[in-house]
Amino acid sequence: MRVAPLFADKAGRRSADPLRLTGPAPVVDLHALALLLAPPALWGEFVPRSPWQGIERVPAEIPRARPGSLPRAFTRAVEALTADADTIGVRVSGGLDSLAVLVHALRVARGRPVVASTTDLTDDVGGSSAAVVRRLLADLQLPAELVVSDPARDRSEPLWSAVGPRLDAAPEVNAATAERASELGIDVLLSGDGADALLGVPRFATAAVAAARGARAAARYAADVAGAGPGLPGEVAAAAARLLSAGPRARGYWAANWPTWCDPVAPAVLAEPYRSAATAWAREWVDGQVAAHAAAGRSWAQADAHDSLFPHEEIPPAGVVPEASPFLHDAFLGAALALPLGHRYHPRLPSAYLRCKAQVVRLLPPRALPVLPRRKQYFAGSLGRQATGGQRAPRCVKAGLLDPVAPAAETDTAVLLTVAALERWLTGAEREAAVVTAG
Repeated sequence: MRVAPLFADKAGRRSADPLRLTGPAPVVDLHALALLLAPPALWGEFVPRSPWQGIERVPAEIPRARPGSLPRAFTRAVEALTADADTIGVRVSGGLDSLAVLVHALRVARGRPVVASTTDLTDDVGGSSAAVVRRLLADLQLPAELVVSDPARDRSEPLWSAVGPRLDAAPEVNAATAERASELGIDVLLSGDGADALLGVPRFATAAVAAARGARAAARYAADVAGAGPGLPGEVAAAAARLLSAGPRARGYWAANWPTWCDPVAPAVLAEPYRSAATAWAREWVDGQVAAHAAAGRSWAQADAHDSLFPHEEIPPAGVVPEASPFLHDAFLGAALALPLGHRYHPRLPSAYLRCKAQVVRLLPPRALPVLPRRKQYFAGSLGRQATGGQRAPRCVKAGLLDPVAPAAETDTAVLLTVAALERWLTGAEREAAVVTAG
């Protein structure tokens, strides 16, 4: 799957670098930037349109499903991504996805050094992510060098990219990690990006789990998801929706899964005419998604699995070291997409978190199971502290993109992180001699 965006000009020329197509005086498309604050893009973390006038993004092709062994396919993906690396780096978080990447990187290293990089974030119950990583490395006897970053101290400016604003939650921290990787001679920095979207158990999957694992497994799945999202009422509604024709079924799915997106409104930080245009685009996008689900005849579980993965946005490298995820490599994607949705869940694992991450657990050695984390760490508090820079965006205000007053009063973390990304990107665009004018 092509994760890096590709661009085309009106003459049909294509390039991964849009500035090769814009001519000597590139013009920023502020209407396109405003769409990043429209609810679907804001929460889905994708870029709807090229940030340059006269340049379009080329839609990525959805890869074809190819049945095969997931562990073998994952190993092949890691081998391909590290083939030319003398030193391998892996971003680890304390979660299962990056742990699987680290285990396989060590497996294919064949004497090459492997460096695990982690940022010591404090989760929402006061736990340290670095402490979890240290314990896993010790318990599993993983011979990787560990480099720990302090998010309050270790910060740097990420590389500016012409493809558009960065959508990561902690760009300065990630840039410091990339800078340290370069200093250590790391040739590629791997991550677990995309694993949840690709292998996580979708919502509304009771019927799919029953077909794959049996009625008892379906009952356990329903209990595991009872307190999250649409919960048990959503599972019951999904079962009833199977009796509907494709159009009503798709509309019911959207209302149950994305109720706040049924009539999306862009946030008040956007100035006019950008707020109205972003709201109109969001409503058109929702209508298009619902129509696409209906045309494909998807069940609610299939629609949720699709929406979790597509559209997927690659975040450009934060520094000079190439970054990649084996979960999104073609060698693994085909096998993962061929897996029936019900097989993403396994009822015999010891916690709901692990049961819903069964296919990632499968990528780990059996001896790892007793020491794996039983719950997912959440970092809403840490992300909230990262977002405060979005309350001041003078460059965006000067361009007319943002309301002069609203950002200072905004409290939504996703909005503030995106505003900060827009401010950083516009500042970099001007350094590239781009033309930024209100439209």
